[in-house]
Amino acid sequence: MADWDDLRFFLAVHRAGSLTGAARALGCSQPTVGRRIAALARRHGAALVETRAGRWVVTPVGRRVLARAERMEQEALAIARDVDRLDERPQGTVRVTAPEGLGLSVLAPRLSAFRRAHPGIDLLLVSEAAVVDLSRREADLAIRFVRPRQHELLVRRVTRVPFEPYASARYLAERPRSAEALLPSDDVVGYHEEQAGWPETAWFRRHLPQGRVRVRVRTPLAVRAAVLAGAGVGLLAPYLAADAGLRKLAGAPPLVRELFLVYHRSLRRTARVQIVSRFVLDCLRELPG
Repeated sequence: MADWDDLRFFLAVHRAGSLTGAARALGCSQPTVGRRIAALARRHGAALVETRAGRWVVTPVGRRVLARAERMEQEALAIARDVDRLDERPQGTVRVTAPEGLGLSVLAPRLSAFRRAHPGIDLLLVSEAAVVDLSRREADLAIRFVRPRQHELLVRRVTRVPFEPYASARYLAERPRSAEALLPSDDVVGYHEEQAGWPETAWFRRHLPQGRVRVRVRTPLAVRAAVLAGAGVGLLAPYLAADAGLRKLAGAPPLVRELFLVYHRSLRRTARVQIVSRFVLDCLRELPG
């Protein structure tokens, strides 16, 4: 009989489709996930997941286990939420997930001050592009540019962030223009094809109709690096644009995105989560918008 600690590895691999993705979701290493999956197979006498065309999928035996594992997960989460409701001590771990550029540029520099003010709270900042599932406690607090719709989540609109076109001084020297204005034919630093639905992609189609995408990346920090290298024009938020090598281009309106702070409804009275929530709000309110 597998216990819950083993089965959560099975669920993570099922949802991520890879050992790497499961390890990222669980906060451990890929070899650890592989060992736990192999141990489950030995315990059951059959594999619960297997690889097909490079992706991990549930086996027939795994399908019989899946529904029960998900019910165990819901019970474990319910227990955790009940404990949180009773825990009013300002101590323990709070996991905060934020978009990569914002987390590293805005929150990370202030963590030392937070630690000094609240030594009993272990604030874990996870800066990544992936949207985590707060209902499954993949994080306690989330900062998002997209408003979630789940009823069990509390959502607070924090501010509006302008994303504006920037280019490097080197790029502009090679492509002269008057008053550092955006040109319809400027080269573009865009996002990966898998992110074609992002607002940034639509902005470039509208304002640089003749522009050619020279570099594709997956994160705002990568956009900033490519723009600084002179690869083309990219959209940057103010917290990523503070560099002497960058120039803001005129001639097109900014892409303005709303920023939200999100957490599970059950955590609204948990002391440590509310303290971290106020800290995050104070950081985000300093953003121009």
